[in-house]
Amino acid sequence: MLRLLGPIELVAGGRSMDIGGPRQRTVLATLGLNVERVTSMDGLIAAVWGEEPPETARGQIQVCISGLRKQLAEAGHADAIRTVPPGYRLELHADDVDTLAFARLVTTATEAADTGRTADAVDALRTALALWRGPALDGVDSEVVRRGATALDEQRLTAIEERVRLDLALGQHQQLVSELHALVNDHPLRERLHELLMIALYRSGRSAEALNAYRHARDVLIEEIGVEPGQALRELELAILNRDPALNLDSPPAEPAPEPVVVTVPKQMPASVADFTGRQAEVDDIVALLTERARGYGMPVVAISGRGGVGKSSLAVRVAHELAEHFPDGQLYADLRDTSPPGQVARFLRALGIAGRAVPETLDERAALYRSTLSGKRVLVVLDDVGTEDQALPLLPGSPGCAVIMTSRVRLGSLPGAYHVDLDPLDTQTALALLNRIVGDRRVRAEVDDAQELVRLCEGLPLALRIGGARLASRPNWRIGGLVHRLRDEGRRLDELSHRSWTLRSSIALTFENLSPEARRLFRLLALVETPELHAWTAAALLDATLGDAEDVLESLVDARLLDAVEYPEARHLRYRLHDLVRVYAKELLADSITPYESEAALRRVLGGWLSLVDAAHREEYGGDYTVVHSTAPRWQPPDASPSSYIGAGAALGWWDSERAALVAAVRQAARTGFVAQCWDLALTCVTLFEVKGYFDDWKSVTELAHEASVLAGDHNGVGAMRYSMGTWCMFQSRLAEADQCFADAVDAFAEAGNEHGGALALRNAAHIDGLCGRHDRMLTKYDIALATMRAVGDRIGEAHILRNQARYWLDNDDLGRARVLLTDALSICRAEGCRRAEAQAVHTLAELYLTSGEFDRARESLHTVLRIVRDASDKIGETHALYALGVLRHREGRVDNAMTTLAHALDLATRVRERVVEAKANHVLGEIALLRTDFAAAIDHLEAARGLFADLRSSAWEAGATALLAQARDGRADSSAAGTVAVPNEPGRRGSDHRAA
Repeated sequence: MLRLLGPIELVAGGRSMDIGGPRQRTVLATLGLNVERVTSMDGLIAAVWGEEPPETARGQIQVCISGLRKQLAEAGHADAIRTVPPGYRLELHADDVDTLAFARLVTTATEAADTGRTADAVDALRTALALWRGPALDGVDSEVVRRGATALDEQRLTAIEERVRLDLALGQHQQLVSELHALVNDHPLRERLHELLMIALYRSGRSAEALNAYRHARDVLIEEIGVEPGQALRELELAILNRDPALNLDSPPAEPAPEPVVVTVPKQMPASVADFTGRQAEVDDIVALLTERARGYGMPVVAISGRGGVGKSSLAVRVAHELAEHFPDGQLYADLRDTSPPGQVARFLRALGIAGRAVPETLDERAALYRSTLSGKRVLVVLDDVGTEDQALPLLPGSPGCAVIMTSRVRLGSLPGAYHVDLDPLDTQTALALLNRIVGDRRVRAEVDDAQELVRLCEGLPLALRIGGARLASRPNWRIGGLVHRLRDEGRRLDELSHRSWTLRSSIALTFENLSPEARRLFRLLALVETPELHAWTAAALLDATLGDAEDVLESLVDARLLDAVEYPEARHLRYRLHDLVRVYAKELLADSITPYESEAALRRVLGGWLSLVDAAHREEYGGDYTVVHSTAPRWQPPDASPSSYIGAGAALGWWDSERAALVAAVRQAARTGFVAQCWDLALTCVTLFEVKGYFDDWKSVTELAHEASVLAGDHNGVGAMRYSMGTWCMFQSRLAEADQCFADAVDAFAEAGNEHGGALALRNAAHIDGLCGRHDRMLTKYDIALATMRAVGDRIGEAHILRNQARYWLDNDDLGRARVLLTDALSICRAEGCRRAEAQAVHTLAELYLTSGEFDRARESLHTVLRIVRDASDKIGETHALYALGVLRHREGRVDNAMTTLAHALDLATRVRERVVEAKANHVLGEIALLRTDFAAAIDHLEAARGLFADLRSSAWEAGATALLAQARDGRADSSAAGTVAVPNEPGRRGSDHRAA
């Protein structure tokens, strides 16, 4: 309990806790004086330092708030201090703050006294006064706090005077004399205490002493403040002198007779907004439901739910006005935001003509009388901003002739038989129509693009649009584009969406304040996540909790309309999306109430979660931690779920693809926030996705970003990994010289870091570049070195890649036997490790061997196997290579029409995924076939395209072959024998620059 009625004290478990130094005690006292109300930052500063605060005042207050939050959490009141602009609000139950308990007991006493229950009133006041331990907030040295404490002391004296008055009414005059003498001595200037002492003495038969008490009071007042006693005290002296019978104690008054019930027709509905726009379908549906006569015994209830500011109240009030004539016995309206059910039922009863004294004491009795009063009537009840079903149930009539419309920020799913209306933001056209009505059609038409952008920034929320529109309407010289420019600044957006009494921030804050402590914590932490959408595991990482617990908290945020749950048809798990405006508010709370250490730890867990997932996806794809190097950055996973179970068996590439935008965002955030190891580790592990799916722009951007971060941090492993990644990207773009330099840099960086595995990966790809450039001796040497290292570190798939690349060399040099042995070994490794991707590459090279050796059936079977694997993995680039090889096979078999169809398919797919090598080769073979068929126009088109692509790829031999064929086509001298004698380098389908070898 927080105790302010005496020296300030925080009590938990029967012991007083250490609140901290004077500054922290002053902050707590100030918050306590304003419990359940917002105390501004300026107010706290004034309480601590007065009119001359230091420059660091705000920071010192934040430190005090952080310390108090820890103390309150230890006392069992986590999240008791909420950040609510422009300051903080202390939220504690009335039983946990002695000032609130005192006020509640005084109110109880007043109600008891008003209804003639004097003894009960005295008991309540005695209990209230027993909470006091001395002067309020004794020992806190602050002018602001002392003013508040003085007000509390005054309340105490007033309660004492009332308790004495009631004790006198109960005939306790003799027992009160001594107490009143002491009170008069302590507070000689309070005339009311002098009056009570005189009455007690008079009724005790001590009239002379009573008159003497008056003379003493007069002397004190004249001496101390120079005034005569007030009229009440003077009249009491005269009454005593005259022995007025009115001073005698009468018998207790009889209970007052019940007051008659006055029949009234309440019309409580607020005015409907004049510019209400859209929602016609919802209006029609609700009106139709509530005007349906054949209802049986059920009373219709409509529950409208949606985000704060989406227009729930406006819709409810508009429908209520349209239905007025259908409910002739009245309309009741209540905003339940700050109202208790007992108080609201009492207000409804009074509106229905029940006199105040006739309102029962308990909620159940009031609700029963309320239902009885409405029985047989047709009354429409609108309950606005309902927090929970329990809050609304006592306010539901029982008569089927009545109807209820309620609004809530959460979906009130436990209301039996309710018709639910889930309200979404306005679509663009309706939102523009609303803006038209507020600011005028001329201004909107003059800046229609900016108006649409304003709608987007306001997220279609009517409240936000009304605020923005009101600001524009009040400033005719403002341009819509100017307001849009202001709103684009995320840090100021909620400030800009404020106009007089309208603020979007307060609307979101109301929703936030009704969350559980854990949901409020997660909401703040969600601002850390910069991915477009998030998963339940992300929330678990932020909270450092189990997946099950995180899902429960997320669903509470969905219920509160602060998050949207998003379900994709092919996805295994729900995703969640934070609205932009809500994210801005979450960022404000994050900066103000979560320490940098907590934020850093939470973000580290989230990035660790991504690392765990991409590691699992890589293992699923490669059969283990092969062909990749990792950082020592910590991994994280929820205790009740494994990453592999989250991804799903055989679904690695699909999962990777679905998370591409989130992974790119995670890499960017890791770079920006200084998590360098996580940054380059994520970027490198995602290369498989970028390569297979052809996401070359993402690949390049994250690699450059992670490389820059690694260089700045002096992380040699990161530098090596990113130069290796960039070299592989350049290799796919056939930028061989750049790729060669990147791999050389990667080898050096890995050597500096002592990373043999990373060096071997880079050396393997450098050898491949040597082969493409004709430096075969250097290539073979590098392959041998890299192969030995792969075997030493246990990278089986890296080993298989090198064996396959060596086999390709011997295939190109017509040593089919050696090539076959190497490929058989590579394929055995791939199948043993379960790496389908590497298996497809090995089988593809075997198909080339079979094509060279004339084993067409085995080549066809192998290529069909490759197609099944790459299509199962949605590997479009792998599919282009397989289709190209299949087209060449069909051409070699003499199935020219089938070959053209297959090659055209390969060309189309290669163009779409920007696989330029296959695009060039397919054009080359299609041009050759067209030339054989004397279709010179088609031949020229294909061969010109091929020659240009080969030139860009710097493949001089292929470029020369295409040029020679192009000359034949242009001369019109092509025939089958001539075409067969043209020297075409590296017969298609047998040899060539397959950059996928790495």
